[in-house]
Amino acid sequence: MKLLLLLLFPVTVWAQSTQWNPNVYIDQVGDNNTINISQDDGNHYARVAIGANLPAGSWTNPTNATTGTTAGSDANYIRITQQGTGDKKAAVEIPNGYSNSIILFQDGVGNHTTAIQNLVGNANTINANQTGAGNHTLNITGQPGTTNSGNTITATQSSAGDKSFALGLNGTAGATVTIQQTSPAQANTGSMTIQCTTCGNYSYIRN
Repeated sequence: MKLLLLLLFPVTVWAQSTQWNPNVYIDQVGDNNTINISQDDGNHYARVAIGANLPAGSWTNPTNATTGTTAGSDANYIRITQQGTGDKKAAVEIPNGYSNSIILFQDGVGNHTTAIQNLVGNANTINANQTGAGNHTLNITGQPGTTNSGNTITATQSSAGDKSFALGLNGTAGATVTIQQTSPAQANTGSMTIQCTTCGNYSYIRN
């Protein structure tokens, strides 16, 4: 069973799924919305599109989406929490937004995948935390040919398991990016691809 919400006006949404309803999809336009998704136990998949109108079929792959018609969507708060046993995938699309706050937390046994895709806009804050037993994968990419300014990205990958992150931002000005990976005895990988004039601050920490 899948839960699909199409929201066109400012709202506060709480979505909770269980092992019998593991998938949550939210397609949201408009400003000043609050979205909380909590998923416990079982394999889970959560996807939120902010300022996007995704075409049918684009939900199937959290790391390779096609963005449809876009509209500005600002000052939204999105929190995705995935815990318990089982693989967990979370994806957020921000193809046109300012001052959005995104918090993603994945914990427990199982592989963890987080994707922030088609990032376009200014002053967005993204905080991702992946912990627990299992492999951790984090991908954050901007739309090619777009300009972003003043976005803040903080990510932590910890506990046992292989860890990898990939950051790709084009036309970025004044960003603040901090990526930390713990347990250096594990196979940890990281890459940053950045095109910028006034670049900001970027840190990759392993300990």
